[in-house]
Amino acid sequence: MKILLGMAKALAYLHEAIKPKVVHRNIKSSNILDNDDFNAKISDFGLAKLLGAGQSHVTTRVMGTFGYVAPEYANSGLLNEKSDIYSFGVVLLEATTGRDPVDYGQPWPEINLVNWLKMMVGSRRTEEVIDPNLQARPSTRVLKRALLTALRCVDPDADKRPKMSQVAHMLEAEEYPISQEDLRLRRSQSGAVVDAEPPRASYKTDRSDASYARLARKKVERRKRS
Repeated sequence: MKILLGMAKALAYLHEAIKPKVVHRNIKSSNILDNDDFNAKISDFGLAKLLGAGQSHVTTRVMGTFGYVAPEYANSGLLNEKSDIYSFGVVLLEATTGRDPVDYGQPWPEINLVNWLKMMVGSRRTEEVIDPNLQARPSTRVLKRALLTALRCVDPDADKRPKMSQVAHMLEAEEYPISQEDLRLRRSQSGAVVDAEPPRASYKTDRSDASYARLARKKVERRKRS
């Protein structure tokens, strides 16, 4: 969880704390580095895009890794920070379940990780999705918090996905806040993504994160000039 939380904070800085913001475009598990203390660093900014505040980019050439790409980006080429948030949600599900985003070795309904997870949550079988190879099984509270956060990130409606700073606070929170309206939605829509709005809080980062983000932005700018 420490690696995932560090990853969420790094993305929050790239998306919200610098101008222009940096959209990574290729968030996946193999692009996350860590050290002996499990401090996460995001690598491979070769596909990154600089965008102004509130700006989106439309491209006819979709870049990224199959299974991690947001549906609106894959279908229409619309790119913004919400694409990274979807990819982070897939990584979070991958870490929780131990499954690949797309696994053709699984039965047909289980090939796509996101669709399978939604099916399992809708059937109230969340305890069965945990990676059996985990040495320490997470508590039910931690599991539900991780799954609810991931499901919000992979919401098919990009506008309903939380900001990465909100995702970081969700992962840090002792309890995941769910309103009565959200509970009603979950009962009426089997496997639907919860549309809860977490409490807003200021996002802070340390100097090492800031230096790392500035370096990443300079790499993107140099690549654009070349």
